[in-house]
Amino acid sequence: MKKLFLFSLVLICPLMLVGCGGANELEDNISEITKTYYQGSDQSGVVNASISVGQREEPYIIDGVHEPLCDFSLFVINFNQQLEDEEITTQLSINGEVQEFVMYLNPVNHQYMADLGYALGENDEVSVTYQDYTITFNNVSDNFTVSWSQALEIAKESLGERLDDFYESDNFKGECYLKILTEQNDNFDDLFWYFSIVGQNNEVVNVVINVNNGEVLVG
Repeated sequence: MKKLFLFSLVLICPLMLVGCGGANELEDNISEITKTYYQGSDQSGVVNASISVGQREEPYIIDGVHEPLCDFSLFVINFNQQLEDEEITTQLSINGEVQEFVMYLNPVNHQYMADLGYALGENDEVSVTYQDYTITFNNVSDNFTVSWSQALEIAKESLGERLDDFYESDNFKGECYLKILTEQNDNFDDLFWYFSIVGQNNEVVNVVINVNNGEVLVG
């Protein structure tokens, strides 16, 4: 879990560049990308939950080197009470098929996290039950004005000549990440695309993009 200013960044446990190339070149150097984003809540409305669906490198190492990708669906649940269990066993329902799903406590923020190990579909019906909580998830990325591919284009344009710093003899020396940032706002989450590049020379650049209007907030 990482944080950027007031934003809480949902990370995938286990993005893209241009300079000398285009958006495709950014995609060729992705080490993690979220393409579908689910939000979830229970009847109380106070449980904060999400699922980030996409691809990440394997092994997942932030070192500026892109590796082959695998699919993921990262579940994150923040209950309205602080639980002490290091792991919990939930009942996960996907399109009516129920299975046990073990989630693990992140001691830093007291959220429970687990990767399903494959990518959910955009129209899957998903819910998680634990004790008195039943959390129903909805694909909110369907309603984004700015898609993940458009976010890459906006990031490329925003960074401009700064992308040249990641090239050496026309070879891109870095790896790219595209994730979702959330900012809590009166019990609602404002959502943002977070694009970053980590270079092999340890240089890092990032861009934060509003999912509703494409406004660049940090760049």
